[in-house]
Amino acid sequence: MKIKLNYYGKLTDITKTSSETIDIEEMNVLSLKEKLGELYQSFRDMTYQFAENNTMLEDKDVIQSEELDVFPPFSGG
Repeated sequence: MKIKLNYYGKLTDITKTSSETIDIEEMNVLSLKEKLGELYQSFRDMTYQFAENNTMLEDKDVIQSEELDVFPPFSGG
């Protein structure tokens, strides 16, 4: 299944793009993280979050949309 990812912050430096469409086998967060780890080595060792329709997703969540936002770690302040 195809899913569009919109990258923000330092993730655009890693991916060299602000958005891309990728194929994943299962529409869940863990499957997507596995795929991103295959595509981008540095994703394996970093923390990042997905948002779907302005709602943050957890690792156990099923993806309902065909487009997600991908955010680097947030810093407090």
